[in-house]
Amino acid sequence: MDPREPRRAPAVRDGRGRRSGGRSAARPAARRVPPGRGRSARPAPRPAATPAPPAPARGRRRPGARPYYLAALVLVLVAAAAGAVLLLGDDRTGHRTVKAPSGGHAAANGPSPETYSSSPSTKAFAAIARRATDKAPLTAAELFPEDARTITAGRARLALKQQRLDADCTRAVWGGEVGARLARAGCTQAARGLFADTRAGYALEVGVFNLDSADAAGGLVGSLQGDGGGFMLPLPAAAPLDRFGQGFSTARGLAMGHYAVLVWAARTDGKGTATDDTLLSLLIEGGKPPAVLGRAAAAAE
Repeated sequence: MDPREPRRAPAVRDGRGRRSGGRSAARPAARRVPPGRGRSARPAPRPAATPAPPAPARGRRRPGARPYYLAALVLVLVAAAAGAVLLLGDDRTGHRTVKAPSGGHAAANGPSPETYSSSPSTKAFAAIARRATDKAPLTAAELFPEDARTITAGRARLALKQQRLDADCTRAVWGGEVGARLARAGCTQAARGLFADTRAGYALEVGVFNLDSADAAGGLVGSLQGDGGGFMLPLPAAAPLDRFGQGFSTARGLAMGHYAVLVWAARTDGKGTATDDTLLSLLIEGGKPPAVLGRAAAAAE
């Protein structure tokens, strides 16, 4: 008997005479089943599931477009706040005062007086030492009233020829440093009036600058030296006033409360000296602007 031949189980008859076992009853040899097939094979392991990303911690956002929009909005707000700070000045009274609009730049050059002097504010203007107590803007009616359109000095009688009131103070001056000083001083108005007596040959320009305080006004008039670094611009006018400031001229700066007043006198022919009595008288008479004197008197009552 071949040992490799599978052994047969003995035949057994059941109760009905049928044989069980033997060759006909032998079970077929088990077939080799490749792994993973058939009932007896273990199922192949499933691939590990990709773990879900952890939930974002509270208070943190996933990266995306929205943070960039928020960052841009913050930058815009910061820039706006910085611009607001630049436009605001401290009037030393706890209030914030709006500076003059920066719509222009001071002219690069212009004429200036050969002699110049200045004076700080006095106690006579203490009631208007700060614009916080004198908030109403100056008007043309205050600055150039009918009864103050003529200035007499010696043998000259000067009449008002030109007038101008600017909200941008840089339009009234030349010199970048002068324009910067006006901005630092909180200038909101610049008024100029040009007077002349062409027969007598004299001309006078008076300027009034509305600043934050008496300290600012005193600082401004004290910084103007008439040395060619910048000064008030002459108003445009017909000949011979179109040459105002060319040749000899003299000027004076006065702080009157929070107003800075510039008085500039000259002969229309450009001649003259510092000892000309008419020019000296014009500096005195021109230094009495009715608007400023009226404001000081009203505030002192």
